[in-house]
Amino acid sequence: MASSFTAAETYGTSPGTRVDTSYINLLSASIASGSDTTTVPNANPIAIPPSSNSYSYERWIQGHWTSSFTSISSITFWKYSGTLGTGVTLNAGLVGSTTYSTPVNTASAIATTGIPTSQGAGLTPTYSANYCYYIVLQLVVASTASSGSIGTMDYRFGWNEV
Repeated sequence: MASSFTAAETYGTSPGTRVDTSYINLLSASIASGSDTTTVPNANPIAIPPSSNSYSYERWIQGHWTSSFTSISSITFWKYSGTLGTGVTLNAGLVGSTTYSTPVNTASAIATTGIPTSQGAGLTPTYSANYCYYIVLQLVVASTASSGSIGTMDYRFGWNEV
């Protein structure tokens, strides 16, 4: 029998609240992403700064596997499609464990490089007890960004399963 998969996000002050989700929204608050791409983001936008950068709160996500399977291995995470506007960058990074820390809305010490754009170059979190190690995402908005919606991106998890 095959596994069932969902993405999970953890938010709020450590130890945080972990929920399965279909949407990963990068927000100006450390709250749940919500159940669509507009309601929560419109209420929690990231302001364009007059100079330098503004940051979303880090978004701590994991893959979550359930049902019957023997093992999960070779996990990868990458941006599959979509683009962001001028002056907007999505950074990503890995946490070497399933230990959660309270997200920051200043420059992340974890999500420090652009999100990989192919499976072969993807982040490779380790599997542990139905979840993978945390992946941290953060939106960086420069003073050169245009106002309005920045668009959407699709992310993918890939893995081998026995």
